[in-house]
Amino acid sequence: MTTKKQMKSGNRVKNLFFRRFENGTVLLIFLGFIALIIVLQLILFGIGKFPTFISPVNIMNILQQVSVPGIIAVGMTLIMISGGIDLSVGMLASLVSIITALGISKWNLGVPMAILLGIMSAVVLETIMGFIISRTKAEPFIITLGGMITFQGIALLLSHSREVVMQGELNFLTRNLIEGTKDPVTGLDLRLPPYVLIFFVIALIGGLMLSYTKYGRRIYSIGTNPYAAYLAGINVKNMRLSVYMIQGLLTGIGAVLLLARINTGIITLGENLEIDTIAMVVIGGTALSGGKGNIVGTLIGIFFLGSIGNAMNLLRLPSEVQFLAKGLVIIISVSAGDISLKITEFRKKRRELQQMASKT
Repeated sequence: MTTKKQMKSGNRVKNLFFRRFENGTVLLIFLGFIALIIVLQLILFGIGKFPTFISPVNIMNILQQVSVPGIIAVGMTLIMISGGIDLSVGMLASLVSIITALGISKWNLGVPMAILLGIMSAVVLETIMGFIISRTKAEPFIITLGGMITFQGIALLLSHSREVVMQGELNFLTRNLIEGTKDPVTGLDLRLPPYVLIFFVIALIGGLMLSYTKYGRRIYSIGTNPYAAYLAGINVKNMRLSVYMIQGLLTGIGAVLLLARINTGIITLGENLEIDTIAMVVIGGTALSGGKGNIVGTLIGIFFLGSIGNAMNLLRLPSEVQFLAKGLVIIISVSAGDISLKITEFRKKRRELQQMASKT
């Protein structure tokens, strides 16, 4: 016979399970998308052929495509959990690429100093925006929108509206760490550049910081209820400032890695980067209102969004379809997550009512 103590223990285990797997809805949608692409490939290109979408070389390609946006998405996750947003990261990345490229090719600063100058410029500019946002009641949306336009103007002035070409000085950031390794399915060379490892290290640090540190708990607190966080002794202003400083650091790193890939500092380098990173974070379950989200969900969103464009190319669909697919995925994922949350809350309330009824 089941005792009340056993029932309570079972409920605690069940609640812990669902908290651990709060990204389950978007993960199921992602897995369903992978299954759909595999089926379509088998139908279109023959049942006997291995689906190239899940071949090692294609998985490596996806990792290379999403690593830089993923680095910036980690910072965006922190900002959005704290209740903010940042629309400036795309133009800031373009500005950093131009500053770094000028430092190497025109100002003769040397590679290390040019990289440091580019990253520090991003930190300083994000700190200025974060200071304004944290010390005033101005909406982060408006401040960062103004920052985006300002950074674009600075970048155009510095580059004289031209691209800044380098001579491969940053190639060490794109070299293949597994040179000579072949894909057993396709026979093609596998590539693992350093920036893929950098992405995973940053994601790991971000995830551990949010989940296991006092700083991470404070970010959730100010995103959930900044007034209550203030009464609890948290310096809300400095916390909000700090997440923008972290975003500046990660945007600077991401911009340098993007520059290494194309060897040209240009205003279009960060084009639409802010849209992609915000979409990745939102698909992963981070609430625009703040207080909810995690790095695991963001990683799912990163790989999900990166897989869409890749799958469309493999299926030889036009680029216009990619925009349609990305938009639908964002709508479906966010809607499904909200519906799932409401169902969970309804079940929780019903259990509470049943427990109250059983006691009377």
